[in-house]
This record gives sequence, C-alpha cells and structure tokens, in this order.
Amino acid sequence: MFKYLFFIFIILLSGCQSIIIDEKTNEPLEDNKGAYYLDDGPQKNVPKNLDEIPDAVPKDEPLYERASRPYEALGETYYPMRELKPFKEKGYASWYGKKYHGNKTSIGEIYDMYKMTGAHKTLPLPCYVKVTNLKNKRSVIIRVNDRGPFLRERIIDLSYAAAHKLDIIEKGSELVEIEVINPKFSQEMQNIMLQAGVFSLNDNAKNLQSKIELLKLNLVEEITIVNKNNNFHVWLGPFDDLSQAEEVKSIIDIQLNLNSIIIN
Repeated sequence: MFKYLFFIFIILLSGCQSIIIDEKTNEPLEDNKGAYYLDDGPQKNVPKNLDEIPDAVPKDEPLYERASRPYEALGETYYPMRELKPFKEKGYASWYGKKYHGNKTSIGEIYDMYKMTGAHKTLPLPCYVKVTNLKNKRSVIIRVNDRGPFLRERIIDLSYAAAHKLDIIEKGSELVEIEVINPKFSQEMQNIMLQAGVFSLNDNAKNLQSKIELLKLNLVEEITIVNKNNNFHVWLGPFDDLSQAEEVKSIIDIQLNLNSIIIN
C-alpha cells in the first residue's frame, strides 16, 4: 500500500509526466487503454485526422527568459540552457494528454494535445527538436514549450498528436533520439547539394546521371544536370542535412569510383 501511495504522490508532483513506472522493470505499467495515469490519457472523441497534423515549422523565436532560470522538481535542481546550441540526447519519450489539455505551459502558452509540442527539463524555451522513434524510425518535428518529464530515464514528454505520429500511444513510452533544430542554421543548409561530376560534354553528364539513377538511392530527391559556363554539372539533392549528403557521397564514390563534393 505504501509503495502504491508513493507512486501516486510522485505522479501528482511530476508536472506533465503521465507514465507510471514499474520499479522492478523500469517499464511503464500498461493496461488495455495504454500507459497513462488515472484521469490522463486520450479524450473520448479523438480527432480522426491526427495523421494529417503537420510537423511544427522551425522559426527563429526569442527565448523566454524566465524559463532559463534554475528550478527544482521532485527534490532535484535543474539548470536550463540559456541559448540555442547543438544538442542530441537518447532516452525514453512519454506523452501527456487530456489531464493537461487547456492548462498553461511553463512559458504561459495553452497546452493543446493536438498540436506538435513537447516538454523537456533543460532545453531553452521555446525551441524545436526532431524526435526519432528508434524502434520504427519514424520522426517528427515538435516545438518544445514546457518543462518535464521528471521521472528517471524520461527525456521528453510529447503531445498526444506527436506521440500518435511516432506510434507510441499504446505503449506509453519508447526509446527515442532528440536533436535540436536551429532555425537559422536550417535555413542556411536547405540548399545542400552533392556534385557528382563536371563535364564539358552533356552526353557524359547524362551517362553519369543514368548510372546514379540505377543505384536507386532513397535519400536522393533528384539528380539534375546544370549548365554553368558551358560545363555540365551533375548535382544530387537537395538534402535535409549534411549527414544525408555525406552518406550519399560515400555510396556513389565507392560504387562509381567518383570524387564527389558537397556544395551549399
């Protein structure tokens, strides 16, 4: 009985965290409704268009100064980041629903469980992160505008909509990787291209284009030939980020014995 009451006490104090943790297995306690606590969880009438809800669109926003101050939760002191900088983290994501729907977040905004938002203990607020489910490789982009979760190994709390798109509603939590998106940096990197070769004859450029097409590279949006000063450049892209361009570069350089270069 004492242990049961202890868990209730922890959950009530843990802000937006909605998962009950089994002390022995360190896994969420689940029932046929999914892993959420008592009066939390989905609403009775869940919108049918959750899959159509778009990801958050990163944009440059001023940071909320008060959210950068140190604070305490469950006896532990947290020191939030005071500026946006590269950040990656792996751990478990959980989600929060109707119990907090309509309540204010840590920066005074209204929590909407059907928007692509989330909570983190120390990231600057607001900010944008890419969340990848490491089990099924699904990814979403959310706007972080709240604090939490405060239970061990939980690194991020997701809105109901974000959790749905990552397919973790029923399980309640899942192993994920999160990565901060810097809107300024993202805008600069939108034109990442890979130059596979430069030729004086268009036919030679077309020949290389055909060879690359045969590789059927999933990360390549298109392969184009660009005429610049009577030289024919074979370009691949654009790529979402530098790591994708580097991955494709490695493949075509090995498979086709090239010396491609990444351009911006």
